[in-house]
Formats: sequence, C-alpha cells, structure tokens
Amino acid sequence: MPNHTQNFVRIETNTNVQEETLALQELKTDLRIKEDMFDFNGIIPMPKELEKGATLGLDVETGERIEHKDYVLDNGVYKPKSPLTRKRLMVEYGCDNWYDFSRLHWGTKWNAYEFELIQDEEHVLFVSFLTAWDSPRGIAERINAYCNQHHLWLCWTAEHEDDNGIEQIA
Repeated sequence: MPNHTQNFVRIETNTNVQEETLALQELKTDLRIKEDMFDFNGIIPMPKELEKGATLGLDVETGERIEHKDYVLDNGVYKPKSPLTRKRLMVEYGCDNWYDFSRLHWGTKWNAYEFELIQDEEHVLFVSFLTAWDSPRGIAERINAYCNQHHLWLCWTAEHEDDNGIEQIA
C-alpha cells in the first residue's frame, strides 16, 4: 500500500477582473471540478495508447490474470509487445507505459483520488485530494505557470503520510 499525500490546492483571482475569472473557470473545466474530480489529464493528458496498459491485468469478476495479445507484463507493468511500438512511444512520450508516464510527467503513480471540493465560487477554488507517494509536482508546475500567466493566486500545500511532514508545493 502506498504512502498517501494529502494535497490542498487553493486558487483565487487577484483582482476579480473578467479575464482572471474566465481563466479560473477554464482551469476548473480542464480539471473536471464539476464532475467531482481533480483530473491530471486536463493538465498533462496521458496518451490513450499508454493509458490502455493500465486497464489490462485481472478479470474483475474472477480475479484471474488476463493475457493480452499485444501487451506483455514487464516488471509489474503492461507494455506493448512490439519493440518498434515501444521505441516509438519512448521517442514520442519519453516512456512506453502508463506507470512511467505518470511518474515522469505527473510526479506520482496515479491520478488524484479521494477528492473533496471545499470551496467553489466564481473567484475561488479550494480542493483537497490524495496522491500516492508524493504530490503531483509536474501538475503543480503546470498549474503554477498557468496561474502566473493569468494573474491567479495559487497556494498548494502537501501533507505527507511518512516522516516528511507538511510542505509548500507552490
């Protein structure tokens, strides 16, 4: 079982001007806040051909391992069997499977889970969610850049389950 990191993200407009408000609304849409989630794919989308490997593995009803003709289990992660496909994926995305993509680009193993919407108003978004092992630093960097570009205020704090305590991410 992974160590969980509790993330607290607060984003606000600085001056409440229309451009800032629209930028915040766009960010909420990209993150799928209205769908009761904080989806990293809205910031750094996982390519569909990598995402597929995450859904392979066990039959939900029987619990038995399912083999897939185009994928092979390699160090606990499903990767394409074809060496040419794997090489192409490495060139295009820097990795050939969902696990390496999420660690490389998001900075954590899985997407956000146990999402809680604390405050959602026209000029404020405040949420919390869990991530495995660490905060999604790649996502935080992109959101921070977006906030700087659109003059939004961002405060991202992480509370680590292990001995690392509380950390200011952005």
